[in-house]
Amino acid sequence: MSSDAIKAIPLASLTAIICGMTVIAMIAGFNSPLFSTRLDAMGYSDELIGINAAANAVGPFLMAPLAALVLARWGLARAMIAAGLLEGLLYLACILVPGFTGWTAIRLIMGAVGLASWVAGEVWITSAAPDAFRGRILAIYNSCFGLGVAVGPAILAWAGHTGNLPFVLAALLMAAATVPVIIARRLAPAMPGEHSRPSVRALLKPMRQTPLPMLLNLSYALTFMALWTFLPVYAVDTHYDVERSYHQLSFCAAGAVALQLPIGWLVDRGDRRLVGLLLLLIAVVGFACLELVVRLPWIDYLFFFFIGGLTSGLYVVALAMIGSFYRGAALASAITIFTLMWSLGSLAGPPVVGIINGALGPSGLVVALVLFCAVFVPVAAREWWRNRVPSLAGEP
Repeated sequence: MSSDAIKAIPLASLTAIICGMTVIAMIAGFNSPLFSTRLDAMGYSDELIGINAAANAVGPFLMAPLAALVLARWGLARAMIAAGLLEGLLYLACILVPGFTGWTAIRLIMGAVGLASWVAGEVWITSAAPDAFRGRILAIYNSCFGLGVAVGPAILAWAGHTGNLPFVLAALLMAAATVPVIIARRLAPAMPGEHSRPSVRALLKPMRQTPLPMLLNLSYALTFMALWTFLPVYAVDTHYDVERSYHQLSFCAAGAVALQLPIGWLVDRGDRRLVGLLLLLIAVVGFACLELVVRLPWIDYLFFFFIGGLTSGLYVVALAMIGSFYRGAALASAITIFTLMWSLGSLAGPPVVGIINGALGPSGLVVALVLFCAVFVPVAAREWWRNRVPSLAGEP
């Protein structure tokens, strides 16, 4: 890595946006547990709590057709600042309209507003990162975002889930997330491209052009939500310590932070399609062995460390593919679809695991995890096989 190449990296711009996105991740880390805990304490049923959580995942689908247009007309910095301040006000509104109905409506709007902020942030990072270092920069971003999500529940534990303090704290954090964006607003990448009218057909165009990165992100979302939702249930059903399953998930999160940079290096130096295919294949084999290692002291922690890091690497590979193929407004549309794949996986993953568990019992979790990776292997293998020659500039 030459000194001239390093100087080409816009460090101030990337540092500002990664800091802002890390604060947003902290809020995401305590958003769901805050609302679920409060609604449960109010006596609402699990079904209603689930509907409330689903509203937050449905919101992005409502905003998706408008996202690229909003970012193209407003610019990345203005869109992020406006979205951050609006979401902060929505947290304060939760104090005024407590209960299932008000909070469900607010979380629906939060999901829509959050999509604009999330897409703007990832467009900024992906656009600002030079091609030669995009994988490593995205790996650093993914690690920081993972740390932010991990800190979120700790903030909630410190603040407590009762009273108005957690909502006020969330609003203050949203305001804090806009500070580095405001400081670096003149460094935000431009958004060239047509300011076309909202169109679902145009929005879906990236899915036809670059299906592999979209499906890799969907696979990661499905496995992540399945594992984090059902591993403690699996522990209860198979009679091993549920507290141990919490520790296993902690090691899973640690791996998702620690292993991103090596994966980012591979993304920059090798064939991105091949890296994605290998990660899927390793995940298939790893999840197939879950029942064999889940009770082995320390080996289980090592297993979850690596499986968490490798599956999280799918996100870095996929986002690097998108960043090498799209620019400007087209990049915003692509990242919008990319983000919706995560929302779709979040919505579909747990119910599918529940259905498979109902048919197969506790081992259904393993079957579902293997399925969520194996089903995308043929697509990844086909894309790699068709493009075995060194990637041309501008290809994912």
